[in-house]
Amino acid sequence: MVTGKVENVVDITPSIVSMSGAPGEILESVVSITPSDKYRFSILGLEQKFNTQIKAKLIKPVNKNLPWQVKVTSTSQKADDLYEIITLKTDSKYKPTLKIRVYAIYLEDEKTKS
Repeated sequence: MVTGKVENVVDITPSIVSMSGAPGEILESVVSITPSDKYRFSILGLEQKFNTQIKAKLIKPVNKNLPWQVKVTSTSQKADDLYEIITLKTDSKYKPTLKIRVYAIYLEDEKTKS
């Protein structure tokens, strides 16, 4: 049995993106990815698993002390539940890939239903 303290390699905030709104709205969220000082790495690319109305854009830090960011946006013209998995490829031997789950829920306003 192996015992000891587990060191954190990266902090992803939020680790799961959950957005909700009405059809026609553009939903946005920003995810911060901060490598620990001991295990610095770069993000080499971003892939999306599904072809949905959820889009992700990688924002590189302007200096080494700032976190990487992923800007997530979603659009839908109808009531819908959308799901996406964003995979970030890194140059880290400890965390070669990072996954971010994204949920976007579009609900009809109850007042508009007749």
